[in-house]
Amino acid sequence: MQLFNTRKPLRNVSEMSRFQEINSTYNQLADIKERSWIDTIDGARLLEAEPETTLFSGNATCNNFMLILEGTIRIYQTAEDGREITLYRVQAGDLCILSLNSLLKNKSFNAIAETESNVKALVISSTSFKEMMNEIEPFRNYVISTLTERLCETIYLIQDTAFNHLNMRLACMLGGLFERNQGPTLKITHQELAFELGTTREVISRILKEFERQDCIKLSRGHIELSSAEGLRWFSEPEKITKK
Repeated sequence: MQLFNTRKPLRNVSEMSRFQEINSTYNQLADIKERSWIDTIDGARLLEAEPETTLFSGNATCNNFMLILEGTIRIYQTAEDGREITLYRVQAGDLCILSLNSLLKNKSFNAIAETESNVKALVISSTSFKEMMNEIEPFRNYVISTLTERLCETIYLIQDTAFNHLNMRLACMLGGLFERNQGPTLKITHQELAFELGTTREVISRILKEFERQDCIKLSRGHIELSSAEGLRWFSEPEKITKK
């Protein structure tokens, strides 16, 4: 008489941790129990990349779908004169909308995706992605929700770029960076700020010098120190900038 059951054996520890990582990072997908989902995640390729690794560039179409478990990826564009502008970042728990557009519509977009930190992700084939979109309602709803949220963020970015002065945008960015940094000193270069805002290092340096003259910040090589949060906020208020 057999004393063991003939059901599919339990996954090993590494496979179990893969599902645990997805459930903790993408909690919108945690309740999916369909066999096709389980088989897809079991068969996904593990990607590990170091900082400053280019994941895609140019007009190439994306043939894979990624669930990012750790790290941050910067999506940006470059101009002929060498300027860069950050479009958005994809962090653990996020989806890349340009990849989604490529997978759903087979359309490319001229952008570069580069890791900003060590990145760990599960890579799923385009065929499996489309099968999950057709068969798994919670997954499909999550993808559509992500696209909708990113569209709203893009509209806000366009409004910010079109209607707000660059010194206001820079003040807002610095305020957010200081808040997230939880400390008075940022380790960041003028060129990195220029890349974020789609302008030149010279323009950023000129505005930062003005902030420094107004005793909002103190500048040193590769660092910006906050002197007056209230003063920096003054520059982020549209009505104040208009009157200046």
